[in-house]
Amino acid sequence: MRIAAAATLMLVALVACDVTPRPEPVVVYASGEDETYWSSWFAGFTDETRIPVTVKFGESATHTDFVIENKGSPPADVLLTANVADIWRAADKGALRPIRTGKMSIVPGNLRDPDGFWVAQSYRLAVIVNHRQTGNPIVNSYEYLARPELSGQLCLSSSELALSRSLIAMLIIDLGPKPAERLVRGWVRNLATAPYPSEIELLEAVRSGTCVYGILSDTLADGSIGVSVPEPAYFDIRGAGVARHSRHPESAQLLIEWIIEEQSLQAAIASQHNVGVAGWRDEDARLLAERAGYR
Repeated sequence: MRIAAAATLMLVALVACDVTPRPEPVVVYASGEDETYWSSWFAGFTDETRIPVTVKFGESATHTDFVIENKGSPPADVLLTANVADIWRAADKGALRPIRTGKMSIVPGNLRDPDGFWVAQSYRLAVIVNHRQTGNPIVNSYEYLARPELSGQLCLSSSELALSRSLIAMLIIDLGPKPAERLVRGWVRNLATAPYPSEIELLEAVRSGTCVYGILSDTLADGSIGVSVPEPAYFDIRGAGVARHSRHPESAQLLIEWIIEEQSLQAAIASQHNVGVAGWRDEDARLLAERAGYR
């Protein structure tokens, strides 16, 4: 009896000693566009690694400012931005650590920072869409949308939206500032209505026939409208990087590696550009849109 009791006590002691302290949470600053999606998504990382994730939601630009200025409570370990402009800005200001994982090599070169400070979490292409019932031809170039014969047929979403700005920034790189501005002015002359605040509203306008043509993210285009993908492709991303002042850099690096594996961004984009150029020319794109009357 005494031996059995001693063995039981020893077993209890061994079990107690075997309890591993749970790691501290990785703090992620993420865009607040879809809180339910992010919360459930990171649950998969925790299931695999036992590392909990605390997600702080808010505006992409504000979170980027916090990471640059080392503000926010709790401070960020990982920054997830809604666009390339913000993740590029964070890297440019020295607010990110290099991503230390061999998994970076599986991501196409135009979807990651050449110096290894950020990587795309996802991407969206700009596509030209058209109302199916008009009988008008499919348009597969942005230059065609500026032709005088399309007067009153084009709709755009706000130039403040990420894809709109990335598109203009890449056009500046490809065409040069003045030709790009003439192109955007041509779009503005052909507008059927003022630019829409959101891409969802633009999509509904094309579906209803208010607009014959529009420029949308490929993630929104569906079978209810005609779609063409101009080449070279213009695109924007959600960016991911490890904050320079991360309190848990090793766990943050593991989370970035997990993001890369989960997203499987091996598919090449038919573009000669690294998406980072859109971040570099973002302010030029904003000023061009302002001069052209594209709000």
